[in-house]
Amino acid sequence: MDTANTFALRINHRAMTLKQLLQRLLVDASLAAVSRCKEDLTMECWADTLGLTADTAALQSAVNRFRRDNGLFTTAQTGEWLERRSMSLDDLVALQKPQVLRAALARHTISDEDIHRHFLENASRYDLAEISIIVTSEHGVAQELLFRVEEGSDFHALAREYSMDDTTAKAGGYMGFVGREDVEPETAAAVFNTEPGSVLGPFERKRGHIVLLVEELYPAELNEALKEKIREELFLYKLEAYQRTLEIHEDLWSLGEG
Repeated sequence: MDTANTFALRINHRAMTLKQLLQRLLVDASLAAVSRCKEDLTMECWADTLGLTADTAALQSAVNRFRRDNGLFTTAQTGEWLERRSMSLDDLVALQKPQVLRAALARHTISDEDIHRHFLENASRYDLAEISIIVTSEHGVAQELLFRVEEGSDFHALAREYSMDDTTAKAGGYMGFVGREDVEPETAAAVFNTEPGSVLGPFERKRGHIVLLVEELYPAELNEALKEKIREELFLYKLEAYQRTLEIHEDLWSLGEG
């Protein structure tokens, strides 16, 4: 089979050959997943439609980052790595291009005004709480521990002694930061409508009965990190909508048909 000219995937006027797919598999299996291949070709189609190109400096940064992440610090190391995968430096650049285009598309299609409007309409979604938990197998035990905390016992000491949650018990029950969508609706309603220092529960869950300490509450602020998170969310909606308009042919997966 001529892997250089056999198509694995076609989307509108863009195509990925079987050779390119095999190269992706040799670099990182996740790059060869159908969904990732579709997304990368979609980026190229969308950029073509909008007249966007991959910035040379951004491409170079992406390649440099890839080399650093893979321990390719010298030209010789890079050359050997590429040769083992039957790739050229141009192939490596082409592999980075879709994600560079993705960033450019996100900036082009989602404006700061879009982000601010979404935040104003959905600010509470991005509130954060810092919490600690105690997990027990029995409701009665959880209730007793709640009473002991309310009477002055140290929550974190009780978590280390009684919590059956291996991931948090040694840290005194400390779970870290959660958003409203990270916990059950009942728990979210309780956590985000109380005061820091409150002890809540017990809440019955599949993994046991939970007593929860609200360490601190952080109402959402539209900082740079949150702006980028919202941009990504809004971009994904547009990406899915655009992809539905495309003509997609999964040639490789159709070879055995007919």
